[in-house]
Amino acid sequence: MSAARSAMASKTPPSERLAEWLGHQRWFATKTRQIESVTIMDVLPLASAAIAIAGVGLAGGAVDRYVVALGRGARAAAVEITDGFDDPLFCRALLDVIGDGQRVDGESGALEGVRTAAFPTSLAPGLAARRIGGEQSNTSVVFGDVAIMKTFRRLADGINPEAEMTRFLTEHARFAHAPRLFGQLEYRRRDGSTATLAVVQELVPGARDGWEWLLDELRAGRAALEAIGRLGEVTGRLHQALAGGADHPDFAPEPITDADLTAWDAAVRDQVERAHTALGDSRGGLRVPGLIAALAGLRGVQKIRHHGDLHFGQTLRRADGDWMIIDFEGEPLRPLAERRRKHTPLRDVAGIVRSLAYAAASAQPAGGEAWLDRWQRDAVDAFLGGYRAVTIGARFTPANETAFRRALAVFEIEKAAYEIVYEANNRPDWIAIPRRGLVSAVERLGLRWSGAA
Repeated sequence: MSAARSAMASKTPPSERLAEWLGHQRWFATKTRQIESVTIMDVLPLASAAIAIAGVGLAGGAVDRYVVALGRGARAAAVEITDGFDDPLFCRALLDVIGDGQRVDGESGALEGVRTAAFPTSLAPGLAARRIGGEQSNTSVVFGDVAIMKTFRRLADGINPEAEMTRFLTEHARFAHAPRLFGQLEYRRRDGSTATLAVVQELVPGARDGWEWLLDELRAGRAALEAIGRLGEVTGRLHQALAGGADHPDFAPEPITDADLTAWDAAVRDQVERAHTALGDSRGGLRVPGLIAALAGLRGVQKIRHHGDLHFGQTLRRADGDWMIIDFEGEPLRPLAERRRKHTPLRDVAGIVRSLAYAAASAQPAGGEAWLDRWQRDAVDAFLGGYRAVTIGARFTPANETAFRRALAVFEIEKAAYEIVYEANNRPDWIAIPRRGLVSAVERLGLRWSGAA
């Protein structure tokens, strides 16, 4: 399909009103910086709405691009802005663009649907479309009990890891613990640049959010250690699948070099400096000379593609009691190229360890604080035990347990520092949780953080 170009740019809301609306959207990423301008860069009409690519100028000179779905009424200057993703007709039309491999032309680019072999052979025309609430950086719409479409509101040139990783896991690895990719929607500008705008994936019916499930278990006084150990096994299997792309350049494992260790040391230090800034700490940075030594056990081990933002909120507890891992786009605050780099998968392991700390801080079980402290230690041991059991002999983790634990602590530091920055921008009352984790990981390495006092 090719939709005719339109002079709709002149019918978009005034930039001042659009800027005010954007600033109040949960998926708008930079709420701490003032919006100085909004420019409509392209408009792509579809069914009852239109996809607008909005260039948002921020204080300091940066310009971010956002995907805005303007409902029909929203395009008139005098009425309230409405989000097209609240309209089932628009959502179904977007799904059909992907399923049918359609093309929708705009004023300076086009939307193109790209399906995989896993796309359902037929989808009922009247399939109910329902937008999911609660998401932060994306917008998701569920179609019956068949598919879920995720739209990336902040647009970045290049393939999004969500599309790339799930396509690999679907078509190459045939990994059973991640939803299959049905297809993706790409925005192609006439200058040749391409960005992933949305993905459609298999819906796992009857599955529960893993984070909510874990909190319910803890509040009921159930330790769930067997299930946590099983998640460790599934995480190990994921890393085995991602390490199995020797014939695929973007997924082929590579040996970790001294240059990698130096770069990772610098990256962790930089992240902690950002945490210092977020905490308003003027006493200096991470004064620990030994991070390279703690990472030394990774030298010669493989670096591979990995999830990049793994925590319990990125898991589903299936109706049969097993686990699914979801949301492979990586940490949304990091640049796309960085999220696609090969790294040690211990970063994913550190993500779950940090998530267990958040669970311990968030739940209020009958056993109280002493029970939670003991549970957190046991839960970490259960997860790591499951992970190590299925990755024995794997070339992407150190065989030596001490080397494994020391390298893991470095990436717990990195993750906790990232969490501090996130909480400072979004939930300041939660900062104490990652701060404790940062100090604890530093102390386990026998080091001292200058901000610990």
